[in-house]
Amino acid sequence: MSATLAPPNIVILVADDHRFEAMGSNREFQVRTPTLDRLVREGTSFERAYTMGGLTAAVCIPSRSCLMTGHNTFDAVVSRQTDDITGLQTLSPKLPLLPEIFREAGYNAFGIGKWHNDPASFNRAFNGGDAMFLGGMGDHFNLPLHAYDPGSAYTAPTGSTASRHATDVFVDAALDFLHVQAETTPFLLYLAFTAPHDPRTAPAAYTDRYSPAHMDLTQFPNLYPEHPFDCGDLDVRDELLASRPRQPAETRRHLAEYYAMIAHMDSRIGDILNCLAGTEQADNTIVLYLSDHGLGLGQHGLMGKQNLYEHSLRIPCLWRGPGIPRGRKSSRLVQHRDILPTLCSLAGIQGSSNGDGQPMFTTNGENAGEGRTAILAVYKHLQRCVIEKDLKLIQYFKEREGKAELAYEQLFELKTDPFETNNLAFAPAYGTELVRLREVLCSLQEECRDPLLQ
Repeated sequence: MSATLAPPNIVILVADDHRFEAMGSNREFQVRTPTLDRLVREGTSFERAYTMGGLTAAVCIPSRSCLMTGHNTFDAVVSRQTDDITGLQTLSPKLPLLPEIFREAGYNAFGIGKWHNDPASFNRAFNGGDAMFLGGMGDHFNLPLHAYDPGSAYTAPTGSTASRHATDVFVDAALDFLHVQAETTPFLLYLAFTAPHDPRTAPAAYTDRYSPAHMDLTQFPNLYPEHPFDCGDLDVRDELLASRPRQPAETRRHLAEYYAMIAHMDSRIGDILNCLAGTEQADNTIVLYLSDHGLGLGQHGLMGKQNLYEHSLRIPCLWRGPGIPRGRKSSRLVQHRDILPTLCSLAGIQGSSNGDGQPMFTTNGENAGEGRTAILAVYKHLQRCVIEKDLKLIQYFKEREGKAELAYEQLFELKTDPFETNNLAFAPAYGTELVRLREVLCSLQEECRDPLLQ
């Protein structure tokens, strides 16, 4: 730790399924998010933050693995086998975890909410916790919860949300934690929501604000009745949440429920910020809000996040606190693995030296170099994607005789086609760029030792 009298406190808030555009300050203006909009004004928003995806349909698992380790989706866990759920959610024991690094630097590291990695890693990461949900999804009003126990394998839940909404339970636990923090010991609070993941059941006070009949679908020119071709996993659970072909009335209902969940979470995050201000900790606390991934909700005819379109890959990534510029919007390409080295840099802590994440800020809040020129995203052995500046190439694969064969490609110009409706892969004018992006994609796959190459 650097020689400083007041190491910054850290609050990490992680949403589940919150896509980048679904904020009042972004394109989907119908959802009201005054707290998140406030973070945008008071800090730095990374407008091109993406999940890297992974080898399982439960995309939240690899996203959180990258966040915790500072490594790419393949190296963060112990398995490289598609749909090996146990192996793909078990964090590599060789890698120091984000809270673990801060705990060893003298921080009180406290975890609340969803933990979709192996339970043993939770106790390795944190020295305290409360209201822990060790799973992927469930009834928000009756989630099975665990109390923190450093000697437990967490095989049986010790409680539940007991008819209270999970967002309220998690935030109230965070407020209890913040109220008793001594100014002499820095803290790292990690709160992972289960919102706005389905079942999307916000409290009535919020569902009443969003009528399906008033949802404006004209803002989404890519609302297709069905996906135009077989992208490899069209019968995964998420895609069965709505009828096919997609019906506008059903899409409006899903969108209204989604917005209500986000609005409720936004309000409770406001309570956390107010608590920090009330304890006089706000000026010395880094607040980070981000999501594990986005969601389709009818765009491209898809309901889930098991795809590599912008609505599913792109996430909010909002920073506020000491050393972070106010009112800045950055176009830097970033991913979950960049969070760990960024927090270490801001706090003056020597983190893991062998991670492949890159700091987004230096200690004084300035941008840390130019960053990546391109990023890789993956889904199982079915899809690969490279994003470079405003160009994006997606490749789709089919298995044939035990090998993955390229079946289809899409090339999008994101600046002029943000909804990804115009495939340029067959446009002669983009032939040179297509060949070049294929090479960039292959290079990124080799760098990460992508098992698809094998």
